[in-house]
Amino acid sequence: MTGQPAEAASQPIGATNDSDADILRRHFVAVATSNYDDPLWERLGVDGEVRAMADWLCADGLGARRFTHAHPHLAHDPTEDDIRKALRNPPHSERWGEADAAVVFVTGHGTIGDGGHWTALKATESNRLQATALRTADLVGWLSETDVQHLFLVLDLCYAGRTVAETAVFDREIPGTWLVLPSATRNQEAVTGALTTAIAGFLAELASPIGQKYGLDRHLDVTVFLDAVERRLGPGQRLIPLPGSRRSGPHPCLPNPHYRETSSVPLELARSDLGITRQDLDTHWGPRSRGVTEAASPGWLFKGRDRIMRRLVDATTAAPGAVLVTGSAGSGKSAVLARLVTLSDPVFLDRYRAEAAAVSSALAPRPRAVDAAVLATGKIGQEVIAQIFRALGVPEPGGSAESHGSPGPALDLNGWMSAWRSWLERRERPVTIVVDALDEASDPVGLLTGVLARLDPGDPTHRKVRLFVGVRSSGGPDGADSGPVRGGGGPSLADRAERLLSACRIRVDERPWWEPQDMVDYATEILLREEGSPYRDHDMGLAVEVASVLAAQAGTSFLVARIAGTSLTRRSDVVNPDDPQWRNAIGEGVLGVFRHDLHRTLPEGDDRVRAVHLLRAVAFSYGRGLPWPQIWPAVANAVADEPGTAGTPPRTYGDSDIAWLLGSRLGAYLVTDREDGATVYRLFHDALRSTLRTRWRELLE
Repeated sequence: MTGQPAEAASQPIGATNDSDADILRRHFVAVATSNYDDPLWERLGVDGEVRAMADWLCADGLGARRFTHAHPHLAHDPTEDDIRKALRNPPHSERWGEADAAVVFVTGHGTIGDGGHWTALKATESNRLQATALRTADLVGWLSETDVQHLFLVLDLCYAGRTVAETAVFDREIPGTWLVLPSATRNQEAVTGALTTAIAGFLAELASPIGQKYGLDRHLDVTVFLDAVERRLGPGQRLIPLPGSRRSGPHPCLPNPHYRETSSVPLELARSDLGITRQDLDTHWGPRSRGVTEAASPGWLFKGRDRIMRRLVDATTAAPGAVLVTGSAGSGKSAVLARLVTLSDPVFLDRYRAEAAAVSSALAPRPRAVDAAVLATGKIGQEVIAQIFRALGVPEPGGSAESHGSPGPALDLNGWMSAWRSWLERRERPVTIVVDALDEASDPVGLLTGVLARLDPGDPTHRKVRLFVGVRSSGGPDGADSGPVRGGGGPSLADRAERLLSACRIRVDERPWWEPQDMVDYATEILLREEGSPYRDHDMGLAVEVASVLAAQAGTSFLVARIAGTSLTRRSDVVNPDDPQWRNAIGEGVLGVFRHDLHRTLPEGDDRVRAVHLLRAVAFSYGRGLPWPQIWPAVANAVADEPGTAGTPPRTYGDSDIAWLLGSRLGAYLVTDREDGATVYRLFHDALRSTLRTRWRELLE
């Protein structure tokens, strides 16, 4: 594990497209005037704000999203001729077109007179505006006559909103992809430099670790940007973009410095034979199929499990029916299902050619062997069946197969299943579907009885659906059973699924499917492949010896082996395999290795309390995770129940605490995802959530 949470770099189906692949050039132009000959206008110090904009937009860390600072002389008291030469009618090769993105930042004094709004320049005379000032609407007009599709124009000038009336008479409207931001409304005198100062203040926070709260996508959302800047304006000052401007969604002219490329490969939305969203691939299928919890972790760690994989691969070509994959927390059920899915996907195979080539043909499914795969975590039945419909191109009830919106409550589940039954009756060849994490669904029993048990409603002798379902069962050091759901007695969810689906059950943590050597090999891979591991500097025999002890103590939990093994790779020296404290920690399961890692990572007790409270807040989240802005600090403050002496003042957590956690090694216990257009955080395994919810005080002992 690294010190950063794994990232869901891509968006779910139906999210706003944030693609900027069509942009070939990016330009940043600052038109800034600090000094004025006319005594009416006082001197302005805008160099720092211009530098802040340039530092943000032109940072090397942005990679392909980096802007070039064009016409830098315009940032230092330019003349009207300088501005006209650069922006009014540049040489044909320098004109901005559809493949360009531009940020134009105009700051200084502005005034109104002679029926228009004017940008004051160094030599402007207040009584001769038409002869010595620049008409602001002309500048906007020059830009409007280019073919640039992505523009962010800032007019930090008094009365800049007056340009609204003047641009309204243009023959062509500004493109809806533009964002034009005047500092004040038509009749409002802005506080001089207020918008520039507010933007610079926002950029300072954005550049800090706290800036991660604004999301981890390639570009910032316009609404988030506007809200954050407006909060920094003075009383009575408001941000009102020019009519027609883009008001929401990610914008290519707002690059996010916290975006991180991952090694995972998102699936194309247009593909109809694999029904997982791209965020599921990045945060679940891709990482877990390699036995790692983070998409950025190196190596193809999850080796072995040959017997299980051979059985699952054979089932993809066998007669239709249900296969139920069960096991205790961390026993690898999700990993084997994920490998089945990803090794059947041509896009994934192309990205990991070398690793895939090393897999025996008997252990690899044929390409496109899986038609649809759904991660059920946090989803209701309608969401799961809608995702299956989209994957297979099934026309939705009352809609089309191309619809990518989330199902609303008005769409009755019976309507979905009736449409599914009609489609299935017309289909000739069987369809193969994988649904994992049934026990983590919003309503597991409802999903089981309302959707999964009804996927193959025809003649039992002529089935058409191969269904693979993953669900937690009892067993293991931390393995509470997956049911009964919502309290009460009766069979567990796993047992109920086996009966309702008439499924062949594979218990991954029991023989003949469980092979202890698989755990030893897995732990050895961790010790030798993690960057910076001290075991890479010793004879391989030491790593095997430590891995054997770790495997014996971890039982059937790959999760315990992962946490404990990764913790060992972060030490400066190797561990004594006979160390009783280390052995005892592993023997306690997730609680033991989590606590051991917590205490070694954070020697100070106050820091451990802070980390546990912040992680525990995430443990109480539902759905895809917990959003940071406002919500995460509020939940952390609500659940903080600090142990210790009576009268200890309650703790108050804020953005700086969350940034501290994510910057520490404990940030690796979290993965990032997207929900409703926002970045959210969740623990990478449900067993961690249970530990933090019910046994968090034991973590601090």
